[in-house]
Amino acid sequence: MTTDSANASKVGAWPSPPHATLLGATPANIERCAKALVQGQLVAFPTETVFGLGAAVNQAEAVAGIFKAKGRPADHPLIAHASPGFDWADGWIQFNHSTQQQQFEALTRAFWPGPLTLVLPKGSRMPSQVTGGQDSVGIRCPSHSVAKALLCAAGVPVAAPSANRFGKVSPTRAVHVMAELGDRIPWVLDGDIPEVGIESTIVSLLEKSPRILRPGAITAQQLGEVLGQPVEGFIKSSALQNNPRVSGALEKHYSPDAKVRVITALGLGEFTPVGSTLCVGWGDAFLTRADALRTRHPHVMVEALGNSPNEVAKNLYATLRQADELNCSQVLFEQPGIGEEWEGVADRLKRASA
Repeated sequence: MTTDSANASKVGAWPSPPHATLLGATPANIERCAKALVQGQLVAFPTETVFGLGAAVNQAEAVAGIFKAKGRPADHPLIAHASPGFDWADGWIQFNHSTQQQQFEALTRAFWPGPLTLVLPKGSRMPSQVTGGQDSVGIRCPSHSVAKALLCAAGVPVAAPSANRFGKVSPTRAVHVMAELGDRIPWVLDGDIPEVGIESTIVSLLEKSPRILRPGAITAQQLGEVLGQPVEGFIKSSALQNNPRVSGALEKHYSPDAKVRVITALGLGEFTPVGSTLCVGWGDAFLTRADALRTRHPHVMVEALGNSPNEVAKNLYATLRQADELNCSQVLFEQPGIGEEWEGVADRLKRASA
């Protein structure tokens, strides 16, 4: 790591020698990173969901640098972020009918800033490079104080997927970003640990009936209560999971090096571990069996994540990374509960274990 700003070059050629500069979230450093974005550099920054890897959408070389740094396919769209009050309708998105605009206004009033991404027709000012060649774009307004300040200072939408190598575990700590992308990007802005811990709920407004394309902290029921109409949930929209219209749609994603398995408490009681194993749960029955397994097998470790979907989500990615840090050959996760509040966790674990 270096604190010499001369090493932070424009993306197109990575810094040489390649080392990111890690900055604390002071007003001066936030302004410094905002200027870097405007000048066409990449900046990793915290949001309430995960750390994002940002590039100003109007800086084509920097946007290309996101795909290069992550090893991300060019046809996978990026989500554009902006500060509260930003005028998205000023050429960045467009509305094809009045219902679409009404839905947008209702949902943004209720959930922005926050972990909700809305997919709408892209406007003429939104580069196709950001949308992966799609005629639609995902947009959101994060609630993290550092993200809001950075985006406000930048004054332009910032494309920002998760700040990790493509297909790997999303980062929820600055140290995660440094470990994975520190040799590929110039700037990492630190900040409070994300409160949500998994990526935003993505909702498509491209048709008159809204539907969830990726589950997150905001549920179909919450969305439906605001809109006054049912919202098609993620499970019912499962045929869309492999459509590159949205981020995080691959069958295998969010994957550590350790083999991930999802298992019930009963299944854990009958399990014979091979190699170093991390058991991760939250229910009493699962943790009791995990402790019993640990007494019989000294290479078994146990991690409790709390007993609510929100607590599990907040700690999920850090725990997946911990399995690799401990050189585990496998990590056994308790099977998530039934209900909308568990869908985000269940989706991430399903992809991590694919």
